[in-house]
Amino acid sequence: MTIWFSRKINGKKKYCSKSLSLCYHKKHWKLIQCFNNGAIRGNKLDTCYDFHINFLGIFFSYTNWDYNR
Repeated sequence: MTIWFSRKINGKKKYCSKSLSLCYHKKHWKLIQCFNNGAIRGNKLDTCYDFHINFLGIFFSYTNWDYNR
């Protein structure tokens, strides 16, 4: 399941700028991890920020598609 959040400019939806994802993988029930892609705010090459948590088969992901705006 993915939920998209849109950026509004002058009251009109322009594009999808952030997303949250949640899913379950039964065969990864032993996996516990937390990591990101290492994007740094202010660095023009880093346009996207990803953060993931994997806990006992539940995978949570946050993505900011316009990170340096």
